[in-house]
Amino acid sequence: MVLNKERTGVDKKFFELCSRIVHEENLDLYDLEYIHGSHQLRIYIQDPETGTAVLDDCIKIDRAMTPFIDNEEWMPAELTLEVSSPGLYRQIRSLEHFKSAIDQKVKLVLTKKLGDLYPELELSKKELSAKSVIVKLLEVTDEEISIEIENKKLTMKYDWIKKANLETELDNY
Repeated sequence: MVLNKERTGVDKKFFELCSRIVHEENLDLYDLEYIHGSHQLRIYIQDPETGTAVLDDCIKIDRAMTPFIDNEEWMPAELTLEVSSPGLYRQIRSLEHFKSAIDQKVKLVLTKKLGDLYPELELSKKELSAKSVIVKLLEVTDEEISIEIENKKLTMKYDWIKKANLETELDNY
């Protein structure tokens, strides 16, 4: 997993514009994706107090973006804009995302089986052969994360992680 990838070109322009607009509306930009082939811009926003966004927040950002979509020279002509909350099972793709998930359950999809990464780990054969695990995120540094699995504390390099998502317990909602 590559963290904090440097944005360039149109991706950088979208990020700077969206960051400004979202912050002017007293919201946080959680993430954004621009899919070049289909000209889709997905903006994920959240209220800093609640960690989510309601429909009115999404409408507010959509309306605030419209003049820029219509008038900016660099905007793709066929742009499709989607504004939403990052969701309960939000992707974790940056250092900031990992930091915001400390003390929460996270689902990690690994590059190798858990047992290959930690041969000394004493877990069931099924757990050791898994490439997908649910862990508690304990600490985050620039190089690695500390996790808890089955009451065992481990450190894991970002390179070992293909994908990460928040694993929400629906009992809390």
